[in-house]
Amino acid sequence: MPSRPSFTNVEKRAMQEASIRGHTAWDRNPDLATLKEKIKNFSLIKTGSRCCYCGRNIYGEFGMVIDIEHILPKSIYPKYMFRGRNLSASCKRCNMNIKKSKTDFLIGIGTKKTGKLFRSSYYKLIHPNLDNYDSHLLLISSQVGRKVMLKYMVVNESNKGAFTYTYFKLDQLEKNSFDTVQGGRRRSEIENPELQEAFDAIDP
Repeated sequence: MPSRPSFTNVEKRAMQEASIRGHTAWDRNPDLATLKEKIKNFSLIKTGSRCCYCGRNIYGEFGMVIDIEHILPKSIYPKYMFRGRNLSASCKRCNMNIKKSKTDFLIGIGTKKTGKLFRSSYYKLIHPNLDNYDSHLLLISSQVGRKVMLKYMVVNESNKGAFTYTYFKLDQLEKNSFDTVQGGRRRSEIENPELQEAFDAIDP
């Protein structure tokens, strides 16, 4: 387990102020810039430089195509905006195009619920910090020249693995990789052209 990042007094104050102001402060407070970079780097180390949801390799990619992921959306759960267990690293496809601020992956947690929200049993999906991804879902890749084929396998009929596969539309990643390897055109699944460009930047 990598050592947790240390924060300066300025960064700590910025976190406290942002927590009071709410989730909009995440993007508006310049004092959070270095702090967010530390969080992103730490999260990438924890995920092995892979998207915490689709598992694709995002090693060495530009920071702009990698998001700091709030598993519990910061717009709904602002008090967990800087909680380590609620943070990870994801690609923009999984975060901004699919998951967004939805909470339909939660089990028995209301938006006003307090207490211990970081229990694996509360989440239908594979939680980046509470679950072992490979115990539920395996990403198998085969490379042909510079082209990579992706295939996902649910482990031991895992409910979390199956849910994550369906929720994040991982079958579309498989189909696109098969089409590309065979010389076909990739199927477009992202409506926002800027997100599509970010997705293409880490496409195998």
